[in-house]
Amino acid sequence: MFTKPFLRSSEIAVPIVVDTNVLVPSLYIVTPLLRFVLSGNLILLWNEFIQLEAHEIIDRLANRYHKKTNVSNHEVHYLLDCIFYDENKIPEMPEDWPPHSLDRDDDPFLWVAIAEKGEYIVSSDIRHILKLGNVCGIPIGTPKDFFDWVKITHPMK
Repeated sequence: MFTKPFLRSSEIAVPIVVDTNVLVPSLYIVTPLLRFVLSGNLILLWNEFIQLEAHEIIDRLANRYHKKTNVSNHEVHYLLDCIFYDENKIPEMPEDWPPHSLDRDDDPFLWVAIAEKGEYIVSSDIRHILKLGNVCGIPIGTPKDFFDWVKITHPMK
């Protein structure tokens, strides 16, 4: 069952997978996507692969983002761990799972969405994931595409 810690009873929560190329910058500059996660309207589905990749990217981009935002990588690591609820952690992708993307490192994101019936995969990877358009009927798009989709599929009152 998905954890909805901040969810108000009259609102919906959409289980999604967010590629680290969208997630990590969101942690530094607090995008609308992160605001919806923090409000409980979006449930981040994840596995250890995704968490480790996000931590690695936080460290890799720390100097660039610290100069722009004055936010430390330690603060961002903490925020990441706060939004990855254990109840939403998915088992790792089986090694024999057939490739769906041209980049095998993208497949764990697809696996998590398929395994846990995620409703959307958010990415900015135009070279691989976005080219797929969808996987097993789960749409894949940019943050803007996602918000356009969610307004139609989950209109809020």
